[in-house]
Amino acid sequence: MAVKYKEIADRIEQEIRDGLFDKTKKLPTEDELIKKFEVRRNTIRKAITQLVNRGYIYQVQGSGMFLREKSVTDYINLGSLRGLTKDLASKRIDTKFLSLQIIEADKEKATQLSCEVGAKLYYVKRLRIVEQEPFSIEISYFKKDIVPYLNSDIATSSIYRYLIDDLKLNIGFADKVINCEKIDEATASLLQISPQDPALIIENTVCLTNGTIFEWSKSIFHYQKAKILNRINFK
Repeated sequence: MAVKYKEIADRIEQEIRDGLFDKTKKLPTEDELIKKFEVRRNTIRKAITQLVNRGYIYQVQGSGMFLREKSVTDYINLGSLRGLTKDLASKRIDTKFLSLQIIEADKEKATQLSCEVGAKLYYVKRLRIVEQEPFSIEISYFKKDIVPYLNSDIATSSIYRYLIDDLKLNIGFADKVINCEKIDEATASLLQISPQDPALIIENTVCLTNGTIFEWSKSIFHYQKAKILNRINFK
């Protein structure tokens, strides 16, 4: 079952996108949201935190929750675990499926995924294309005991939508490591840049809400196209 506060955050986000609050420029009060969604206050507060982190609203103590005048979009959001299709929601995103295999974890992958050497993993490699231009290469490893099934149809759409909506995984948090590397000829060809050009690299170790690691991934971004966003809220 999906986490309730995330479901509520997604519903309110869609209402914001649909212009439901354009006239007032603010959300209903906590009490009104509690009544509307029939949940506890703590659940609503977690949903509100999600919306703040996504850049849709800001809070003023004693006054309410207001829509941001212009939500910062079309950036890779370091605080998001919802995937590229959500981060770049206003863009056309296509996916070129490159590889899907079941492999056994070697020592390095066993360490990264906190599993036994020889454990079954799904290996997925995809080229993400934004507005008909190469944007990133995503290389992902999923524990097969947690993600029991993947196919090319899932890999060419949104894997995270499948994980959340179909498998009902409660995805909790991730550690992200960012660096830059010069890329090899094969990677450069896919991204349509020159060999030894730099690339922005983000490595993700992703966990369920219970702390179990289920994915390790590496995204290689076109250095001229990818922009990174990190939202900081002062309290």
